[in-house]
Amino acid sequence: MQKPITSLILFVVVFIAAYLMLCYWPGFRIKLYAPPMEYFAESIKHMAVFKTLVSAVVGLLAAGIAFVVHGRAK
Repeated sequence: MQKPITSLILFVVVFIAAYLMLCYWPGFRIKLYAPPMEYFAESIKHMAVFKTLVSAVVGLLAAGIAFVVHGRAK
């Protein structure tokens, strides 16, 4: 029971981290002069489908590796 929960938590954390990293990657940054919260909200919305797909792949890879490694450790 512990393996799936650990992998799920790792997937969520890696997904969020990858998504936020893509928001501020030089090629994906938006050119907007606005207050910080508005800039952050628009950065999250900009190219959302692409960022979601890339983040999901990275999260699944991390969770899958953790699942396999955790399974072999026992």
